[in-house]
Amino acid sequence: MRHAFGAAILAAFTAIFALPALACSCVQFSNAREQLRAADVMFIGRAVRTERDWFDRNTIYTTFSVEESLKGEVPRRVRVTQSDGTSCGVQTFERGARVMVLAGRDGRRLIV
Repeated sequence: MRHAFGAAILAAFTAIFALPALACSCVQFSNAREQLRAADVMFIGRAVRTERDWFDRNTIYTTFSVEESLKGEVPRRVRVTQSDGTSCGVQTFERGARVMVLAGRDGRRLIV
């Protein structure tokens, strides 16, 4: 369940906001509205740091400086967890990249 809604950054909104975004073909949403509804949070931010988990090299953590929260409560600085445990792969973000992120909550963690 925690990966069912998370594995995407809302690509459909890219055209609207002219921001880079990532979509994963293994997550099947029929439209952007479904993706947005499934996400717990949505924000625009800049990648500050990206690092791999020491024990699980398939997990990547990206820290974002949040510029604008569009859905849900997001602190000004947030760490997002990505897992390469699916066939989708993981997008790594270049430091300073400005992106729109949709993520789901898993306890206190944000998962994409």
